[in-house]
Amino acid sequence: MSTNRRLLSGVFALSVIVAACGGSGSKTPAPTDNGNGGNNPTSQPTDAGNGGSTSQPTDAPISLAPGNASGLEALIPDKVGTTEITKTSFDYSAIPWAGIAGASGGDGLDKILKDNGKTLADIAFAMGMATTPSTSGIPTIIYALQVKGLDASKFVTGFDSGYSDNPEITVGGKKVHGSISGGFGNVTYLHDDVVFMVIAGEKDMDAILSALP
Repeated sequence: MSTNRRLLSGVFALSVIVAACGGSGSKTPAPTDNGNGGNNPTSQPTDAGNGGSTSQPTDAPISLAPGNASGLEALIPDKVGTTEITKTSFDYSAIPWAGIAGASGGDGLDKILKDNGKTLADIAFAMGMATTPSTSGIPTIIYALQVKGLDASKFVTGFDSGYSDNPEITVGGKKVHGSISGGFGNVTYLHDDVVFMVIAGEKDMDAILSALP
């Protein structure tokens, strides 16, 4: 899968997941009635002399509530360098499946589960991301996808169809598949029964992979 597609799909999945668990990003303040007793609850913002440009909401730190797959969530680091990572997780009953489908690009997951005596109930998902955007504008997102008790090499293609096509490289002392170039990193790392998918700036990649199990 190309770098651009992985980045876009990851951001799409993130928006779905944040919405599902009530996380906060950029938010627009609710309109007020300007003291009109509720008769004008949809008054429009003024430009305050800015040439017609209305005021824009400011970016708020991202906040994700702890999830219900705590063991998997704990595998994601709480901090990368000086950057705090906020995390959440889902067991099968709470997984936002639309987000997983948007992020993976993989296929054949149902067959992989059946062939290995597993079901959707064995899947858990966790994610972490930097609480504030990086100065470079590159997001820091860490996905952890687990099929409990099944070696990750047997199901990685169900979540990442491009895994085997990407070169093997060493990052943070670990063998991963993916690429790091132009200040951007996009890699997949397997550990026991977990597939980690990391999207981050090049400078953070070593720290992230070093912190993973």
